[in-house]
Amino acid sequence: MVTIAVCDDNIRFARFLTDKIKDICAFKIPERYMCQVAAEMSSSKAVLEYIKTNTINILFLDIDMPEETGFQLAEKINRIRPDTIIIFVSSHENFVFSSFEYNPFRFLRKNRLDEELEDALIKAVERHMSNTETVTIKTDRETAELRVVDILYIRSEKNYYAVCGTDFEYKCRGTMSRAEELIRKYSFFRINSGCFVNMERIKRFESPNKIVLENTELYISQRKVSAFKEAYALYTRKRVL
Repeated sequence: MVTIAVCDDNIRFARFLTDKIKDICAFKIPERYMCQVAAEMSSSKAVLEYIKTNTINILFLDIDMPEETGFQLAEKINRIRPDTIIIFVSSHENFVFSSFEYNPFRFLRKNRLDEELEDALIKAVERHMSNTETVTIKTDRETAELRVVDILYIRSEKNYYAVCGTDFEYKCRGTMSRAEELIRKYSFFRINSGCFVNMERIKRFESPNKIVLENTELYISQRKVSAFKEAYALYTRKRVL
């Protein structure tokens, strides 16, 4: 089951978008995904009340709302329901780069919904299904299965590599080449000789060479900066287009 919801203080637009999402779910998304579209919501308060007893897997969220903005709501959701896929929807294109700090899946422009909505929704459903993908790691003491989306970065430590998340760190015996085998098909980038970073978990890039993931700051080696900028630009472009 994939639960989808819309939050926009313009209730007429929220209903319009909800109806379009229902049509895409009915005619474009395979039945096996079992999409369920919740009733439209018009405030941050309504969303927070809803998720106390229900799950939202994909949230289409307006940014410019009274009382509490979409950015403020996204920050709360990232903290209490980090698995929620957030897609910002706005008339203000100048918000696009500011939105990346809140780790959205996409940024859609209201005046281009006919062009952008279907692809964004289909890929968001696919992302929700892929969020269950895991890798198995072995430490000297245990074997653990980790969701790829929960890994922030992997760093080298002498004869070990450490797999790090927000609230975990596993040290595994082996080289960075061995670590690379674990995450080769996922969106990781080697920012220096001793660290792979999960591109999906980058909150922002600060020139000339600093990236921020959750509460962690990492630095890109000088010779990697150009390649990283290119890869990061491609990744962020996918959030908009």
